[in-house]
Amino acid sequence: MKTEWGGIAAGCGTVLCFVAMLVAGRLGATTDALTVYDLAGLRMGVAALCASPFLLRAFPWRVALRTHAMVAFFGGAPFVLLIFAGMIFAPVGHAAVMMNGALPVFAAFVAWAWLGDRPGNWQWLGIAAIVMGVAAVGWDAVAGGVPGQWRGHLLFLSAAVFAALWYASMRAWKLSVVQSLAALLVGNAVVYVPIWLLFLPTGLWTAPLADIALQTVVHGVFGAFLCILGHAYSVKTIGPTRQAAIMSAAPALALFVAIPTLGEIPTVLNIVGAAVVTAGILATVFLRPRKF
Repeated sequence: MKTEWGGIAAGCGTVLCFVAMLVAGRLGATTDALTVYDLAGLRMGVAALCASPFLLRAFPWRVALRTHAMVAFFGGAPFVLLIFAGMIFAPVGHAAVMMNGALPVFAAFVAWAWLGDRPGNWQWLGIAAIVMGVAAVGWDAVAGGVPGQWRGHLLFLSAAVFAALWYASMRAWKLSVVQSLAALLVGNAVVYVPIWLLFLPTGLWTAPLADIALQTVVHGVFGAFLCILGHAYSVKTIGPTRQAAIMSAAPALALFVAIPTLGEIPTVLNIVGAAVVTAGILATVFLRPRKF
């Protein structure tokens, strides 16, 4: 029973880490102190440092080079750059609804095409609800005449595609927690971090120390390292279905957390879209066909 409650706590902690990452990402993306490349670099570099004791202890990881490359690309710096770049144009509430909502849809189609795991008939209802909820948020931005938000929406949807391919690759190659950490973090620490420091636009040397510390802790420690560990522990102890159900709280939570932290007031249509997306996520999680 204690293990089960520990898994539930880890799942809830994962949601909080994810929402904190979105809020800090929006704050960093809309100020001039740091660039989106800095946010991605701090996230991947600090997470790799935090995970290094686990990775060194488990070496060799026995992960194929193609697996390293695919997981590092679709789950690493390019993935988070899409999210942070999207936040330049659109608010946190849109990011949570668009990305979290679209992820189960894209994941279902990727799993169908790659792994042969066809969605059940009832799951299509959940997918339809998610599409309607995401469309409501998109229409809200268009009808409201907010310039440029559609660019953020496209970037969020692209991030969801990347995450779907990332999850499918880990599932297809049956990676353990340590192997997943190695495949995700080592490649980005070795490839992206040096490119970022040497060639990409950065405000790291001029930004206030408080801004650097905030983004380092939120993205590197909580948003990447602890979020990955919490997710893995929760899936192991309470199962992927219950963990996915817990994560369905992210869109609504992000929507309301952004009100006091960023002053982003959601519209009625935005709230309705988040509610419909949450219902759709729960439907895709629980209305799965049983395998005998």
